[in-house]
Amino acid sequence: MKDEGELGRRAPRPRRPSIPQKMFHSVRHTTNKFLSLLVPRDWSRSTLKDILNNSDRQSDLIRTYIGSEIAKMNTTGVTAALIAGVISSGFSWYNIEGTSWVTRAMWFSGLILAIASVASSAIHTAAFLRMTCDRNVTKRFKEALGYDTMGNDQTDEEHWHPHTLTPYVLGGPTLHLKLSVLTFVIGLFYEIWRAAVAADLKWQSDDLKIAFIVTLVGGFVVINYIFSVLTLVHHSMHVTKVPKV
Repeated sequence: MKDEGELGRRAPRPRRPSIPQKMFHSVRHTTNKFLSLLVPRDWSRSTLKDILNNSDRQSDLIRTYIGSEIAKMNTTGVTAALIAGVISSGFSWYNIEGTSWVTRAMWFSGLILAIASVASSAIHTAAFLRMTCDRNVTKRFKEALGYDTMGNDQTDEEHWHPHTLTPYVLGGPTLHLKLSVLTFVIGLFYEIWRAAVAADLKWQSDDLKIAFIVTLVGGFVVINYIFSVLTLVHHSMHVTKVPKV
């Protein structure tokens, strides 16, 4: 039979989060979802941590990861070069002198971002190729992308961690590519609607009809892009940890 002291001591109830805390967590979750459209940070960090700390077939995993990164950089570089060509052609098929300074600033910014994506993709590809030619590719890979928190070569614990900026650096070319497309589209929409507003938003004007149709198509594309990123791309970036033997 329990004494009075035991009966008086009850397990404390879990403290419910306050409304501001709920709002903060909701905003943070939404922000992380939005940022994942540009920079998939979490999946890259978790993947690198699994590879850095896996003692079974680590060399094969590292070579596979490097190969996938090289393929991704090649695809990103080629796509960025095509986007740069599209933006450059925009200066010729549209009367650039008659456009707003906002449009020109956006298009020039998009061109710079596309060139940066091509250059950074080439730099990353060359760095990974040099890494594969090293005799001890495992050591070079781990020292370049991570750090040892224990200061030794033990592999039975997860003491290797990727550098804080490693996911951002690896996702830099893709981020530049996405921002390049975004700035070009923003400048294009701004110019289209500027012409529609200049026509007093009259339905008889062809500029308003063009702006309306282009906006519908753009909204459809944006919805499909967000859906694809948050479903297929987002879930495909999560890998299953390789069991250690």
